Amino acid sequence: MNKVGGIFSSARKSKRISVKKASEDLLISRENLEAIEKSDWQNLPEPPFARGFIRSYAEYLGLDVEHTLALFRREYDEVKYQGKKTAVSFKKRFYLTPARFASFLTIAAVLVFVSYLVLQYLSVLSSPKLEVNSPSEDLTTSIPAVAISGKTEKGATVAVNGEFIAVNQDGEFSYQLVLTEGRNEIEIIASKKLSPKAKTVKVVRLIR
Repeated sequence: MNKVGGIFSSARKSKRISVKKASEDLLISRENLEAIEKSDWQNLPEPPFARGFIRSYAEYLGLDVEHTLALFRREYDEVKYQGKKTAVSFKKRFYLTPARFASFLTIAAVLVFVSYLVLQYLSVLSSPKLEVNSPSEDLTTSIPAVAISGKTEKGATVAVNGEFIAVNQDGEFSYQLVLTEGRNEIEIIASKKLSPKAKTVKVVRLIR
């Protein structure tokens, strides 16, 4: 009569299933499955667990569960292994408990806060955005004043040739600069606390 272990081994091999895959699918350690296939009962945990492994493995391989259990009981001396120290090696599953959920929330909050600080730090290191819409490049005009307009970041200040001008809450600015005859170099600077300055220079020529 074939031993139970040989029946399991033959069934598994006929289905071309590795012990490793069976272990992963059943969440039963490889050592326990190998012990079953070798009929090495002394290396299995105590009877209730051993029977559970036999049942699960038989169902997995498509064997007659009740018949396989009957054969197993003929070979396995429950009295001999009763009270044996349980050494069940299951694959660990992850369960989301309230404590773990709270820990995840705490970690997520810390990561969000750290990311915010990093972004704030990087924004401090970068110059504020400065867009000058008017005047255009190398403008020549006969009008003795020119409109200077553009946009910068919220909270930034703007100076035209060293003179601070008004900036609205959206970062937009508009200013009329009186020109002198000839070449006028207009320096527009946007600055923000602790950040490098952003500068644009425009040249306007006034002709009479």
